[in-house]
Amino acid sequence: MHLYVIRHSQSTMNIGMGGGANCGLSPIGLWQAEQIPQFFDDIPIKAIFCSPLKRAVLTATPLANHKNMPIILVPQMSEVFNGDWPDYRDYPWESCEQIVSDFPNTEFLHSHDLSQSWWPVWPETFPQVRVRVQSFFDAEIAPFLGTDEHIVVFGHGQSTADLKQVANPGDIIPVYNAGIVEFIMDGEGKCLSAEVHTGHLGPHVSD
Repeated sequence: MHLYVIRHSQSTMNIGMGGGANCGLSPIGLWQAEQIPQFFDDIPIKAIFCSPLKRAVLTATPLANHKNMPIILVPQMSEVFNGDWPDYRDYPWESCEQIVSDFPNTEFLHSHDLSQSWWPVWPETFPQVRVRVQSFFDAEIAPFLGTDEHIVVFGHGQSTADLKQVANPGDIIPVYNAGIVEFIMDGEGKCLSAEVHTGHLGPHVSD
């Protein structure tokens, strides 16, 4: 199995342009997102999983459109609701219905109850993030181990860092905005190789 882990493109908050807890992408971030599909031109993607936060969905959208595939929203891949970030406590988070209305090419993970909140309870600890990311991997990624499928997951600095550790314990590959970390895994879940791809980003490579 090939697993591709991608942190969202450069956001407005990443460069001090504001936007709050559910910010969008900067002009460079929008450009970065548009470069991702070229990497996957000749790769037959099985599924595109993504955090429900706007900056992640906006990053995944060009690839989903290019492949004519839905974006599967995964609450477990959302950003850490860090106790030092009260904006995450106070933001009026959109309902599942509102997100799918705003982004018609999205659908929530089959296991998520659409009548329930999708965001983590604030404050959240880093170990709690690892637990939810691990649960997503076990339920949705692990079944593809031992196959030739290609799975893409979009997340955030913390959730992608945790997913990389789940896929490849001890992983030290940097998490770049819109960088693509590719893991090749065997049927037992062992990582056979790990590589970061940033060539599609030209001069706009940032962590």
